[in-house]
Amino acid sequence: MARDKYICQACLAAGRYTAADEVDHIVPRAEGGTDSENNLQAICRPCHDVKTRAEIARGANRSHPRRGEKLNADAGAQTLGGGSKV
Repeated sequence: MARDKYICQACLAAGRYTAADEVDHIVPRAEGGTDSENNLQAICRPCHDVKTRAEIARGANRSHPRRGEKLNADAGAQTLGGGSKV
């Protein structure tokens, strides 16, 4: 955290100065990131929570390949049980 001067790097990128209280893997270990210093950053708890939720969502989408796919426009509209178009 000393390298980042104890400032949240996510906040700094958004033009805010917030004290960092955690260290974050820039590229998560689950996505191939390492523990090397160039993959670590100082981050505040709120930014870390937001980043972690996004990483969890990406992981869920990888586990379920159909999540996040857009409907194919050529496939036509889907219908619900009563025949209503969605």
